[in-house]
Amino acid sequence: MSKVEREITVAAEPDDVWRALTDEELLTEWLAPEVEVELEEGGELFVRTEDGEERWGTVEEVDDGRRLAFTWGGSRVELTVDAVSDGTRVRVVETAPARVGEWGPRLTALASASALALA
Repeated sequence: MSKVEREITVAAEPDDVWRALTDEELLTEWLAPEVEVELEEGGELFVRTEDGEERWGTVEEVDDGRRLAFTWGGSRVELTVDAVSDGTRVRVVETAPARVGEWGPRLTALASASALALA
């Protein structure tokens, strides 16, 4: 098993960041052009990337506004959202038998996503 942990601070309110991590429409702005997620324990997750790769997953845990855990493509991903003095810290822990780190480049996109611009 491999484990990758990453975190980034986003200059936005925690509620806005949580929506960017869980709202299908906002996910299509930074994660992949096609995203479907049932935001409840046992809910299904589907992502189709720009190059046509498809990932199916299952939501394992939702602590609304704070934590989301799911499995997909052989990985287990935990996202945690915390308020910090200069915005919101997003922490991602991805555990997988082989391919890990899929969320790293996506977090950079999240940090600059226009959906998180402060009004």
